[in-house]
Amino acid sequence: MCYFPKDQYCIWGWNLRSKTSRTLYSLLLAAALHAQAPVAEIIGTITDPSGAVISGVAISATNPATNQQRSTTTNQEGIYNIPALPPGVYTLRVEMPGFQSQTRSGIELQVGQVARIDFALKVGSISEVVEVSGAAPVLQTETTELGTVIENKRILELPLNGRNYLQLASLIPGATTNGPASSQGQQRMGGSRNQFALNVAGQRVHFNHYTLDGLENTDPNFNTYLILPSLEALQEFKVEAGLFQAEYGRAISQINVSTRGGTNALHGSVFEFIRNAKLDAKNYFDRPNDPIPPFKRNQFGFYVGGPVFIPKVIDGRNRLFFSANYEGLRERKALTQTATVPFAEQRNGDFSRLSQVIYDPNTRTYAANGNVLTALPFPGNIIPTGRIHRNSAKVLTDWYPLPNVSQTVQNNNFLNTEGRRSDSNQYTFRTDFV
Repeated sequence: MCYFPKDQYCIWGWNLRSKTSRTLYSLLLAAALHAQAPVAEIIGTITDPSGAVISGVAISATNPATNQQRSTTTNQEGIYNIPALPPGVYTLRVEMPGFQSQTRSGIELQVGQVARIDFALKVGSISEVVEVSGAAPVLQTETTELGTVIENKRILELPLNGRNYLQLASLIPGATTNGPASSQGQQRMGGSRNQFALNVAGQRVHFNHYTLDGLENTDPNFNTYLILPSLEALQEFKVEAGLFQAEYGRAISQINVSTRGGTNALHGSVFEFIRNAKLDAKNYFDRPNDPIPPFKRNQFGFYVGGPVFIPKVIDGRNRLFFSANYEGLRERKALTQTATVPFAEQRNGDFSRLSQVIYDPNTRTYAANGNVLTALPFPGNIIPTGRIHRNSAKVLTDWYPLPNVSQTVQNNNFLNTEGRRSDSNQYTFRTDFV
């Protein structure tokens, strides 16, 4: 609670006479209004036995997992609309005096779905309830959007290398993750975000638009994703292409991601995924007698969700829910790479092995237009030691290793297994208040 004089306003414990509070409230309100994309919607028409529409019919949609209920009534045309429903399984109940009540359960709403469900009421007592089961699948006839939803079961149970849920976009018609990544993104930014490529409907990777729980999740530089949530924190995601509603604003394809929320039942999981060099085959470029380069990768964490419950303080069942997720990565990896380095004698200027002639720049003669006319080669293709600058000699000595693969073949004569360490921690926390 909060109390201020009557000429002031208070919301969520903030004095809105404060400029800072008003600004923060405005930002939160804007975020709440913008966060519309990951929700679903139910619309429909209610008719009587003759097919005439009925106005004033009471319709309620209830999510059994949270007991969250939304209610509305039909308008003069017998149409009802229940927008902004979080994805989940719902039960619809229709009531009107003089008609039998109807209940339809097991209505699964997915992210971004607009489901049309019509009812034809029968004359009778409102206390008589007709339960509709085995109904036809809910079709989306209200929008022109073309998209596919990847639900939680497939996200968690299908194998993913690196646990990147966007790899599952390959299951969607017209989408592939085997196309080329952004070359500019790899050069300028790097990282896993710019190594991943998603092409939808034949378009380039730069024309994707990512949202997370309805909020912007698109990197403005190269239109890659910004945040990659842990798999356990996701409810589902939908990839849309073609024509879609104006709320999305831009791009050719939309990737809408919805995170998991808590329910009345406390649920959770603990996970760890292990990859180890002791289980790997030998790299093709590794030398036969060398051991397999070390590689250890551990991804671990937990997920928990349920009602907020503090004994004698708060009982959040049916009202206040939470979900929390943590994922950690510990990777120790040696990258096998080949390179070309100078032979030992080449460090001292002896390039006699090379067939290409090396000319002495001090013997050049020039034409009037500045072009080189003639130049004398170094005898034996050997540059005198005194002609090598001390800085060049230091770089060759201190920074270039000697060949360790071949002392006769110049190309790829050095094998490197330099270690790389990668650690990361990711936290996701969500609350829902009815």
